[in-house]
Amino acid sequence: MRKAILALLTVVLTLGMATALGAPAQATSAKHSGKKVGYTQVVVAPPVYDLIAGAGITPAPTAGAKAFAYKGTLAARFPITGYRLKGLQIKHSGGLSLTAGASTITVSDFTIDLARGRVSGKVTGTIGDVGRVDLFKIRSSDRRDLGAVRLTLTDTAAGALNATFGVDAFAENATFGYATPRPFSRF
Repeated sequence: MRKAILALLTVVLTLGMATALGAPAQATSAKHSGKKVGYTQVVVAPPVYDLIAGAGITPAPTAGAKAFAYKGTLAARFPITGYRLKGLQIKHSGGLSLTAGASTITVSDFTIDLARGRVSGKVTGTIGDVGRVDLFKIRSSDRRDLGAVRLTLTDTAAGALNATFGVDAFAENATFGYATPRPFSRF
């Protein structure tokens, strides 16, 4: 866990250095400025992607996110819209929907919270409007080729996925994917 936090902390410090060197003031705003200041790439763990595809669940980017095939799995990019150095947070727009038949779950507007070692997001779908919840725990990556840190499911996220799709395949602390923030990179 300590290595994962240090990896993402390096990204936040990079953001702070850029600000000190004259980056736009809105980039340090605690609020979503709506301006893109880079992106975070999330790669779905190959076994999870196989599970999703095998269950007939179709992923799709929403609200400005991008998704594409990547190393035999799926990657998505979410625009970084702001950050807060004081709270060690990186805010994003866009999201991802997962659909199977009439069942859908959409997660969006992610916030990486380094102080807590969590990633939260807004959750809506067949199960209703859940609101903002912790989706992932940030862990050390065991697949650096896929991402700087590993994202494991919270009990809430696993439960929402299982309830939406009528399965019991998702569990707390199971690896969902890998994330790499890329501040100031072209989206």
